[in-house]
Amino acid sequence: MLLCLVMREVIRNVINHIYLLPVSIVAILAPVEPLCLTTGFLILVDMLFGLWRARKNGEKITSRKMGNTISKIVLYNVMILSVFILNKYIINTGLPLEKFAAGILGLVELKSIDESWVTIYGWSLWDKIKTIINRGKSTTKDLLEDIEKDTK
Repeated sequence: MLLCLVMREVIRNVINHIYLLPVSIVAILAPVEPLCLTTGFLILVDMLFGLWRARKNGEKITSRKMGNTISKIVLYNVMILSVFILNKYIINTGLPLEKFAAGILGLVELKSIDESWVTIYGWSLWDKIKTIINRGKSTTKDLLEDIEKDTK
């Protein structure tokens, strides 16, 4: 009888506090929300540029190809969350490894956007940025002159 009363009290306690579980999960994962939103934004921009490129090239747009966007969003966010949890609660390196991971994923998406840009406009933003960095003392006027040369 006593065991039954104790079990009933435990169950009542768990039920009364079950709402705290989602709140706790959100609180734990809140620091990586901006990283997940940023990579999600880059993936959506990549999808839009991909649709634009496909339309320009007369390619057929299928739900299968667009479904890859959903897969990328889920996988990229799972990766960022996994690296965050692993680093914060298991490895504890003191380095923001989740930011490094998100940065690498962001660079991949930016490169993909640039590939679509090249197909649409015929010149690469990525190459222009590399040229500016390599020059070290470029001005906006130089950049605009380079773009005009490439478009002619």
